[in-house]
Amino acid sequence: MHWDEEYDVVVVGSGAGGLVAAITAAYHGLKTTIIEKSATWGGTSALSGGGLWIPNNHVSKKAGLQDSEEEAILYMQEIIKHTGPGASFERKLAYVQNGHKMVKFLELLGMKWVAGSFYPDYYPEQPGGKIGRSIEGAIFDSRQLGEFEKSLRAGEIDPPIPLYSGKVASLPKAFTNAKDFNTVVGMFLNGFKHKIKGEHAISIGAGLVAALLKIALEQKVTIQLSTPLKDIVFEEDEVTGVEVEKNNQPYRIKTKFVILASGGFERNPELRKKYHNVGTDWTSASPDNTGDILLIAQKYNLDTDLLDDAWWGPATLDSKGTRKFLVYERSMPHSMIVDQTGERYFNESQSYTDAGHAILERHQNTGKAIPSWLILESRNRNKYLFGDMLPRMTPKEAIESEFLVKAHSIEELAEKCGIERSGLQHTIERFNHFVETGVDEDFGRGNSAYDNYYGDPTYKNPNLGKLEKPPYYACKIFPGDLGTKGGIVTNEYGQALRDSMPIKGLYATGNCSASVMGRVYAGPGSTLGPTTVFGYISANHIKTHFRLKQSEEKNMIV
Repeated sequence: MHWDEEYDVVVVGSGAGGLVAAITAAYHGLKTTIIEKSATWGGTSALSGGGLWIPNNHVSKKAGLQDSEEEAILYMQEIIKHTGPGASFERKLAYVQNGHKMVKFLELLGMKWVAGSFYPDYYPEQPGGKIGRSIEGAIFDSRQLGEFEKSLRAGEIDPPIPLYSGKVASLPKAFTNAKDFNTVVGMFLNGFKHKIKGEHAISIGAGLVAALLKIALEQKVTIQLSTPLKDIVFEEDEVTGVEVEKNNQPYRIKTKFVILASGGFERNPELRKKYHNVGTDWTSASPDNTGDILLIAQKYNLDTDLLDDAWWGPATLDSKGTRKFLVYERSMPHSMIVDQTGERYFNESQSYTDAGHAILERHQNTGKAIPSWLILESRNRNKYLFGDMLPRMTPKEAIESEFLVKAHSIEELAEKCGIERSGLQHTIERFNHFVETGVDEDFGRGNSAYDNYYGDPTYKNPNLGKLEKPPYYACKIFPGDLGTKGGIVTNEYGQALRDSMPIKGLYATGNCSASVMGRVYAGPGSTLGPTTVFGYISANHIKTHFRLKQSEEKNMIV
């Protein structure tokens, strides 16, 4: 076969996992390239909150967290009940043992980390649960990227100032207490400081991948945009290269090692219908994630797991079709979520993945949960941020477009939304009783430190507030997602498997692979944590085998 160029390692995908894999491989002296389907780089990672859930890392420990590998494994074993091969004990152990090593490795190469000291695990009361395991990259000046600055993937909604995901919880309640107000003022002052310096300051997901790309370029990694993977070339079940498309022409790259680090199949209507029974309208993932890798994996009969699952979460669509993935909005007092019968059916403040599962399960059982409705009353709109809408400032367009349905009575709201009136009235009466006692007897909303993290600390129960003062508002809720979480099964070294056996030279990480988290979300950064850690693990495994192969070839020549 004719080859157009040759590399030791080809990484497919330019998100955080692909970048870390490429950095690690190049650091060990392997000639490495990243191929990226899109004309922009950064993938879904660039659109994310930028946090990495890394137990027992030194950054969090310096900030005061007491943690250990044993506690992390205990926690993961406790919360991850999936028994499929993607979430095997060996993979969990590899993740925990290598995560903190990756953090130090990247720091030595120039990565600056910030601890999310107050951000809880999503099940902090479970054995081994903690508050503060998440870290993120420091605010980054994108001018350092030169020509690559312009090709960084941008989201539908960019934050108005550079900020840290570990402090975002203060934004919605900034006008309710001095602590959160001062935190938000500090965030704006910090953003202004970067601006007067003339910096192009970016943060969260975009800042993370930008800092990683800078390190990758310093390690002599090449990145090839608009270069989609078309096929993997095998010879006797061993990788020998990849076929891509470059300038709309077939192009072949010779290599012995391929690390698949792309997104999942979020934007493939046929695959979403087949595995999830939903469409592509509500996902927040990159538009280029159309399942190319899954189709290649199925072509070669690779092992797969968790194809029926995703990083679910309640989402809305505004009048322009912009997706809003709801995190803090669900937790603030004077709000609740009901289905079309007017009944609550889950803890609105719980982990977004659990909330997404609840919507899907409810709809499967009743056919009346898609859409569901987030109900707000006047005090919620007067006190808290909702999406990008400031307190007391509900744009006229939001009402006229019916993104928010407004009514002056519960009866009117039910009629406008098509919610069963008697059901909604009964639910609100029961809910208001829970507010008085401070205990949600039905779903335990507010019982967890994670619930409270996004709540209002001035309330008896930070997540509960009555719905009794008009006007009332309602917003349609759909089962959105941050990406699919099923795909190629890999072992503890990141090697892709077929019939439970590793394929020589082929590795996978990120949303094109089966998640080590099973069907849950362990804590903030449980997507970026695994994709970067297994990218790091894969490249280190390649280093070892590359050296062995070189030694064998040398002995043959001798």
